[in-house]
Amino acid sequence: MANRKKRPQHSGSGTKVLLVFAVVLFAGIWLTEQVASRGIGPAWLQFLFAADEPTGGLRVGLVAGHKGNDSGAVCDDGLTEASVNLAVAELTAERLQRQGIQVEILDEFDRRLRGYEAAALVSLHADSCQVDFSGFKVANEDGGSEASQRLSACLWDSYEQATGLDRHMTTITRDMTNYHAFREIALGTPAAIIELGFLNADRGIIADQPALAAEGVADGILCFLAPAPGSETPPPQQ
Repeated sequence: MANRKKRPQHSGSGTKVLLVFAVVLFAGIWLTEQVASRGIGPAWLQFLFAADEPTGGLRVGLVAGHKGNDSGAVCDDGLTEASVNLAVAELTAERLQRQGIQVEILDEFDRRLRGYEAAALVSLHADSCQVDFSGFKVANEDGGSEASQRLSACLWDSYEQATGLDRHMTTITRDMTNYHAFREIALGTPAAIIELGFLNADRGIIADQPALAAEGVADGILCFLAPAPGSETPPPQQ
């Protein structure tokens, strides 16, 4: 009788290897998502796992007042408005990036402002160190769009809640409502300017605890970007 060839016996080890690989892969993806959701890791990683969030993929511009131009207001001890504005802008950007938002920090007279398109633009400034006033204020362009007015309203409420500062309505100036960037950006870009507080009386918050000010600004922007009540769709992506 002719010898029959024995068929090779597969132990199933290959299947086990594939199964282990799949488990490790999915566990790695899950762990990465959990880490990114807590704001840990590079911005691109947080953006990747925030794609399903209502704000995922939106772009926001932050003007750090006086950056690239001058110091702004200066206190007797050398504290400058520009340094305070930039510190708050950077912390605001970090908070927004954790939500998957693309953030650009712009100079005061940044060339990118011409025709700038974004879901929102907010310019951050601070008030004089030479007076004893306390409080903050927000403005959008005179006759500005309904979207810009909503952005300002969100900033008023969120910044007040985060910092505990009062609204200083009586010192809103023509320089705020006629702010140069309002005339430079694209017509469809909602925009507002915020004076974070006075460098003298409010230093304990805006200079010594800039994270509080950043929380107020970031929450105001997120408030504006969130879907309107009763709506399931976020604002158009930029």
